[in-house]
Amino acid sequence: MPCAAKKFEAQRPEFSKDGAPDVDYVLTTDELARMIRQAGCNLELMDSASFDMPMGFKTGAGVIFGNSGGVAEAVLRYAAEKLSGTPLANPDFKQVRGQEGVRLVNLQIAGHELKLAVVHGLKNARDVAQRVRSGELQVDLVEVMACPGGCIGGAGQPISLKPDIRQRRTKALYEVDKNLELHKSQDNHYVSECYRNCLGEVNGPKAHDLLHTHYQSRRRIIDLDLNLSEAPSPKMLQVSVCVGTSCFVRGSQNVLQQLLSYVRDNDLEQKVQVAASFCFENCRHGPTVVIAEQRISQCTVAQATELIDKELAKR
Repeated sequence: MPCAAKKFEAQRPEFSKDGAPDVDYVLTTDELARMIRQAGCNLELMDSASFDMPMGFKTGAGVIFGNSGGVAEAVLRYAAEKLSGTPLANPDFKQVRGQEGVRLVNLQIAGHELKLAVVHGLKNARDVAQRVRSGELQVDLVEVMACPGGCIGGAGQPISLKPDIRQRRTKALYEVDKNLELHKSQDNHYVSECYRNCLGEVNGPKAHDLLHTHYQSRRRIIDLDLNLSEAPSPKMLQVSVCVGTSCFVRGSQNVLQQLLSYVRDNDLEQKVQVAASFCFENCRHGPTVVIAEQRISQCTVAQATELIDKELAKR
């Protein structure tokens, strides 16, 4: 993979099924190149050969995924045929290509207006997310790539001091796309066969279960809550109060103490588990309290106790 972060991602619990990880090991592109050199292989002197099937069969849409804008273009190549009901004469959507950190594109396809945002760089991603949240920006699809230029600029890629290396890698991907016979993901018959024989209908229950995941806010300090209840139990209502620096100066310590008093004074020690947490990545909007996975920003004691009572009433 071009991404060093994939090593950590492969270990996440979301990417395993019944205890079996989806990916066993991750090698970066740079690591693979070094292994090839260490083994004494000279690719220029080796005979060409095909990749093993079915993983070796690809379409141009899969190739351009490695470049900022490539995912959006691959989606458009699929969506355009779905909307028009006819095969694409030209699969290129050059409107989403480019080097800018944020690209906003409006397209008219078969009488439908499609609005897309193509983003690379996490600062740009945050800015676009805030604009979407506020209602300032309305889009049908947001493509986000963390690294500059997309995966071709990933931390696992071979390091180069050439200033135009990302542009050259991007150009190479589009050239590979042009030289392939098939350019759309839906034309990959191995994928179609996989759905037919294993996954069932597209976005059906089995496909959704195996191919989709979900994310949640990750604190900087993981699994380091300080449980303050006398008899912690997973069946108890979970209440976490951030006592990180930013929330602390905004009064979270007072909220924590009053919630502990509320639990004690109302004989809720066996029903409510109060914990001091360290960061919910919500520093500007503290104090932050999470009750039954519901996050309250600028939380007051009254808000917290009201939600505690409401959650307990459901049990």
